[in-house]
Amino acid sequence: MAFFGFKDLSSLSSVDMTLYRYITENTEKVIYMRVRDIAKNTHVSNSSVMRFVHKMGFNSFPEFKAFINNKYRGSDELDEFEFITKENFSPDIKNQIKIVADQLFQCDNIIFLGMGSSSFIAGYTARQLASLGYNTSLVTDPFYPLHERLRNTTNNALICFSVSGETTELIELLNSFVNDEDTTIISITGSPTSTIARMSRFALTYHEKEYRLHRYYDLSSQIPAMYIIEGIIRVLRNQSEN
Repeated sequence: MAFFGFKDLSSLSSVDMTLYRYITENTEKVIYMRVRDIAKNTHVSNSSVMRFVHKMGFNSFPEFKAFINNKYRGSDELDEFEFITKENFSPDIKNQIKIVADQLFQCDNIIFLGMGSSSFIAGYTARQLASLGYNTSLVTDPFYPLHERLRNTTNNALICFSVSGETTELIELLNSFVNDEDTTIISITGSPTSTIARMSRFALTYHEKEYRLHRYYDLSSQIPAMYIIEGIIRVLRNQSEN
């Protein structure tokens, strides 16, 4: 059976045949390549690669690669879009989310803490809860004088986001509130035994492998954290509608 279902090989030019042979013999590599990578490896121009793609019946290079990925990769390959399953959470995560949501429902001030990529998740949550009428704020600077700011306030909640749960700067910031009766520490982290989780009154944890590039670039998935966040938002939204 011809590759791509293309049977009229006699209509292909010598350049097309070069590309045809290279792609059919390197399907596992091609799905990760760019147009210029294929062109370089076959000693042809970028435009020759694109002409070949169109001749095979595809409108774009991404469409071309998606076809190869779906049709010619092994059936046992993990689905790259299966980001999350029940195994990412503890069995009672839904009940934990409801308990935390009820705690937030009664708070006067909700402060979200996060650094790096977690700061964007914290900011998103702060905005969503503000839209529901909650008094929220975002702190991404671990040296912000938060304890002084909250000195004369009561009924506060600090929600800390940390994949590892071991971010030194956040631990030092939270340490000022561990014994503060007016402030409830809540954490959303990837490690139930982490320092931040153990410092928290409520620890919403998930299971996700931490992945770092060049030590400092955190590429760990935030989808489990987003699942927890969306669960909290949904519970609070339902409460505001009733």
